[in-house]
Amino acid sequence: MTAAQVDEYLAQRTGRFEYRAVRYRAALAELQRYGLNDTDTVYDIGAGFTELDVVLRVDGGWRGRYVPIDLGVDPYHHDLERWGPPRRARFAVALEVLEHLERPWRLLHRLQERVDVIVVSVPNPRTVDVLGIDKTHQTIVTACDLRDAGFTVSEETFYGGVYSDGQPDALFGVWVSPRAVQG
Repeated sequence: MTAAQVDEYLAQRTGRFEYRAVRYRAALAELQRYGLNDTDTVYDIGAGFTELDVVLRVDGGWRGRYVPIDLGVDPYHHDLERWGPPRRARFAVALEVLEHLERPWRLLHRLQERVDVIVVSVPNPRTVDVLGIDKTHQTIVTACDLRDAGFTVSEETFYGGVYSDGQPDALFGVWVSPRAVQG
């Protein structure tokens, strides 16, 4: 995607912040569970409107380093098909991003090499037509796929069941590096 395509895609997204914040608050809870503190860096992969930053700071009282990674922020360096974290960090969050990538496992592998805790969400293919939601969706990511990559996975309702007839419409995954568990 180009920066212009990202801007167009984001412009089509409507709804209240509170509607979208359900997934941001779930991510905040997981980051706090693993000890989020003011000295930490959080990569927000596919940051969009950077609303995760608002939740981290307002709801979580966090004062750490927030790094938005998004084509809309920096179209020259944030092609997520090729991007990898430039330095180690304790946390990375990728909410509703992996399904937009042709090769999401490449990004996850790069994150797993340099990040201690990764939080992701994707549309739940058990209840949602992932590729039918919009034309930017390229890959179906299943709970089994995430578990095979070492994630703990739960089914959640992050979008009010709009796309899923009231069933859980998202998969929420958390991966924790053995480094984080030992250290």
